[in-house]
Amino acid sequence: MMPVLRRALALLCFLVLAPAGAAAQYGPEDSREVVEIRFDGARTFDHDELRAAIVTRASACKLPVPLSVVCLAGAARQREYLDPAMLAADALRVRIFYFQRGYREAEVQADTVPAGDGVRVVFQITEGRPTRVATVEVLGAEGFLPPDIADQLPLRVGEPFNLLAAEAARDSLVNALRNRGYPRAEVLLNTDIPAGLAEAHVQFDLIPGTLARFGEIEIEGNRRISESVIRRMLAFDEGDVYRERDLLESQSDLFGLGVFQNVSIRPGPDPTTDTIIPVRIQVNEGFINRVRLGAGLNTADCVTAEGRLLNRNFLGGARRLEIRGALSNVLTSRLAARFPCTDARADEPYGKLTGSIAADFTQPWLFGPRNTLGAGLFFERRSVPGVFVRDARGGHLTVSRLLSARTTVALGLRPELTKLHTEGNLFFCVSFVACAFDDLEVLDDPHWLNPIVLSFGRDRSNSIFSPSRGYIVRLDAEVADPATGSDFGYARLAGDFSVYHGMGRGVVLASRIRSGIARVTATPGEAKGLGLNPQKRFFAGGANSVRGFAEYRLGPKVLTVDAQDRLVRPREEGGAGCSIEEVNDGSCDPSPLGAGDFLDVRPVGGDLLLEGSVELRFPIANQWRGAAFVDFGQVWQRDATDGNGRPALGDLVFTPGLGIRYSSPIGPIRVDVAYNTQGGELLPVITTRLDESGANTTTLQPLSSKYSWNPRQGVWDRLQLHFSIGQAF
Repeated sequence: MMPVLRRALALLCFLVLAPAGAAAQYGPEDSREVVEIRFDGARTFDHDELRAAIVTRASACKLPVPLSVVCLAGAARQREYLDPAMLAADALRVRIFYFQRGYREAEVQADTVPAGDGVRVVFQITEGRPTRVATVEVLGAEGFLPPDIADQLPLRVGEPFNLLAAEAARDSLVNALRNRGYPRAEVLLNTDIPAGLAEAHVQFDLIPGTLARFGEIEIEGNRRISESVIRRMLAFDEGDVYRERDLLESQSDLFGLGVFQNVSIRPGPDPTTDTIIPVRIQVNEGFINRVRLGAGLNTADCVTAEGRLLNRNFLGGARRLEIRGALSNVLTSRLAARFPCTDARADEPYGKLTGSIAADFTQPWLFGPRNTLGAGLFFERRSVPGVFVRDARGGHLTVSRLLSARTTVALGLRPELTKLHTEGNLFFCVSFVACAFDDLEVLDDPHWLNPIVLSFGRDRSNSIFSPSRGYIVRLDAEVADPATGSDFGYARLAGDFSVYHGMGRGVVLASRIRSGIARVTATPGEAKGLGLNPQKRFFAGGANSVRGFAEYRLGPKVLTVDAQDRLVRPREEGGAGCSIEEVNDGSCDPSPLGAGDFLDVRPVGGDLLLEGSVELRFPIANQWRGAAFVDFGQVWQRDATDGNGRPALGDLVFTPGLGIRYSSPIGPIRVDVAYNTQGGELLPVITTRLDESGANTTTLQPLSSKYSWNPRQGVWDRLQLHFSIGQAF
């Protein structure tokens, strides 16, 4: 027993201590550390692809940003050691990699080069000439598949004879037949490569079999979700012509209900005939109800609490009901101006409880499995102490349709009634991003926004976090009018189009264009001075926009200045030297002020937007990637266009930059630095009127003279830093 026990313990130690992806018998005592892996002579394929094809690994830091700085001191580094036997096998793996992709003459030699205390692994690769596809024939497709089916296959004439592409082409033909009613279709692949010639003649022989239909549908595993709900989500019924895509579509639709942990739809194992295919549906139900609670503290809202209740089978039928609630200003009346509620105020109206409650209902089946009805209500009271209190209530009614995988269109109505209680109009202007001097009186009255919204989204990219090919399209259109119950009539259209193109070796060229236009269509007389409602204006600049600017800082802006502290101060003391009368009638000239933090720039937004980006993304090492980009954009107000409603493209601002990304489980952690090329701007100035004693009032006063504002005097002033999670687009 003792030798057996010793062997068992030795095996257990091997399984626990062996490093993943490397031979366990080699470690620091008897082998050298691998500090780098190179592929010399590899021109056709990306080096990351080649690294994925081998087992040998180089030592690397596995900690995420910002913890990775620990690795600079030699700690927390995952060390990998050389295994000569595994290295020889890796050379064969690289050769097979090339052979499979058409380079049948490729030669690979694995060498090692000393590098300090470790070793650098170098694969010397001679790619040789590729064997190219000379002809592609599909036999037996007449009457079953389109005549040009050969042109639609991933294996193309003139390209290297890729065995993986050949198998993918065979699978494509099999799937095409199975989606036309032939579940037992087979396709034979024949290849002829004449000796001495680097060309391949490929032939696919189709054996369709017999036409079949769906038979009996058997459902297992459902306990609380009724069988009728499952059946109505299916894209097929008994007696329909068999199509394999209907099985996949139904599986996706059922899983999308959110009530199942797993869904499996497969043909029955023992069909009674070749022409009738029974179907077995196996589902595993997940949690129907979910409750989440949370609480927190902050200086402005004091004690906060929030909760969420989710029912995934409300009233049966897999209907979804979600109720969310939040409370703020809890205990403000007792703790205001004391830790931790140092910025909270107990006076009216800021000391009252604030928060929100919202309910969203989803009906997953509406005249078909791909149509969804959504409805919701919300009530909100938000407070920014000393600035404003916002009361809002509203809801939405939306019908959406899944046109195809990751392609959705939705039509909805989104009414909202908003009232803003303000204190100190200048401070409100700075905080609410609505600084046109005649905006505030309108926003202080209750007003309805009631747009009809149409949206379209199509995602054909190959990755959620970091796409390397494909495209994404998003379109949104809104129309509001007094006829729909809106106090502000407007039409708004916005679109976003991103394209990703892989260039090999892990390099991706990504580009994006975003545009929008909005127009006031009908506005009540008392709101004419406001123009387009601030909530519907366009803003640009920021980490996901034109990165040479801070958030919302590109486009129309105004400057605010303290009249008492700066405008009436004598010029020799850094003020403008204006009288109280000059401030109150707007004739005060702010130009003597010079530069200083006492001038606060605030965006106003516009009704016309154009922005875009071109970004080259490239690998650096392991999880690290770099980016070089150029962003451009501008926001215009209608009266600043060329007179015909067209944007003045000469106003576009271009901001180049560099960035670095770290691939983490939650997406790329991104740091970007962009250079702002914009020069000075002539901006309107807003201040407040003064009383007889020279003290500020709460009445806004625009100045007739504009101010030449240019905070970017030096190179460092023009650099803008952004830190965020996720790609910019």
